[in-house]
Amino acid sequence: MSERDLSKPLRDFIVPVRTTIHVDHTVEEALRYLRDKHITDEIIYIYVVDEHRKLLGVVPTRRLLLTEPEVPITEIMGTHLFSLKGDQTLQEAMEFLETHHLLALPVVDDNNHLLGVIDVSVYLEEKVDIASARHRSDVFQLLGMYVEEGKKATPWQGYRSRMPWIFCNMLGGFACAIIAVVYEVVLAKVLLLAMFIPLVLTLSESISMQSMAQSMQLLKKNTRRSKYTWACLFREWQIVALIAATSGMIVGSVSLLWGDGIVPGLTIAFGIMISVYVTSTIGSAVPLILHARKWDPRVAAGPVVLMFADVLTTLIYLSLGTWWLL
Repeated sequence: MSERDLSKPLRDFIVPVRTTIHVDHTVEEALRYLRDKHITDEIIYIYVVDEHRKLLGVVPTRRLLLTEPEVPITEIMGTHLFSLKGDQTLQEAMEFLETHHLLALPVVDDNNHLLGVIDVSVYLEEKVDIASARHRSDVFQLLGMYVEEGKKATPWQGYRSRMPWIFCNMLGGFACAIIAVVYEVVLAKVLLLAMFIPLVLTLSESISMQSMAQSMQLLKKNTRRSKYTWACLFREWQIVALIAATSGMIVGSVSLLWGDGIVPGLTIAFGIMISVYVTSTIGSAVPLILHARKWDPRVAAGPVVLMFADVLTTLIYLSLGTWWLL
């Protein structure tokens, strides 16, 4: 979708609304009214209007189906609903849908008369079953990607949004180089430690990124229950503890084949265990912290986690080597 499309007014994209009921209906009358329309399209929201088609509220489908037939619609409809004006842009609609996780929005004129509806299918290039709760998080993730792309109209804007995080990785690399200079004595004396640095860093980066991905999935569920969040994080820490122990024992055992003795092997093994556990904890925490600060974790989490993983792993690994081997 081009920038020109995003700047167009909503009235160019809205579709008629067939899922409307009258404010004077009872539940039974509203259901009969909807059945008589022979609606074949997917029903997302049911809007309540008056005789002048003025938008008054919205009724959840589940509530409409489960409420007693004689109950008036006014008793079950919600009057607090979001709507957009026809002269607002498609870009604004996309951002609103993505921010509030709505599948559709009514579009009204200046007098609040219902003009039509705009839904997420307008922006998605592939057909997605938006009624399936299993796919909803993917829908909003895709929508967020389109929103971000719409904001980056030129290569320069895209460069400016991404390059700061590349600098973040550079900073981590410079820090690792400085740490290596500080610990050059142990690296010169125990060459085996230097040989295994790439493997130790790879393990730490990979496992911390896995933990970051788990936290990102947790954010996609949009839960606000701290108890559930902590339970998921505790489970992740248990998994990482097993992975760290297994990785440390395997790599430490293999290092014995170089014949430098058991102490360097133990240093490598424990260096992996400690650094992996520390960096994976950071990997779990960074997306949650960025989300709490209202920053986009999809863009920033990866570079930040990798920077911490490299710097802390190098520091822990070489500090442990200096303590045990010198």
